[in-house]
Amino acid sequence: MRYLLIDRVDYLEVNRIIRAIKNVALSEDIFSEHFFGYPVYPGALLIEAIAQAGTVLLEYSHNFKKKALLVMVDQTKFRSLIRPGDQLLISAEILSAGTASAKLNGEIRIGNKIVTNGIFTFTLQDASQFYPDKTRHLMETIYDIWLEKAEIVSSGSNNE
Repeated sequence: MRYLLIDRVDYLEVNRIIRAIKNVALSEDIFSEHFFGYPVYPGALLIEAIAQAGTVLLEYSHNFKKKALLVMVDQTKFRSLIRPGDQLLISAEILSAGTASAKLNGEIRIGNKIVTNGIFTFTLQDASQFYPDKTRHLMETIYDIWLEKAEIVSSGSNNE
């Protein structure tokens, strides 16, 4: 994964919702070309930030036995330009979930203002196909950092 677009997770309610933060810095290499002299954060990375938050929510909710893969983005709207210095408040809430797929409502806010939102559909696959034992610790380390100071609430029933 080239871009890690979450700095930390603030809140995760198992099988329900996640809230995460991304601080946009002028030093990010994406700004060397997007756009030189007038840096604007790309919409594709906003989608990816929501997808990463959704992935954390779904994989944590399945005790890391499932790998969440984004398969569809629908009804996405970009409402405002994102510039260096902005703090993105990323959230993803499960709308529906089964054993093989999940649909989430995702949004990004700056303060109280919605800047991006849409519907994100994931397929859920066996995690061992994607995280072999020898490399699994790499993803676990990233998740440990993201979740280090998060408030985690169990809904009482984890899937699988």
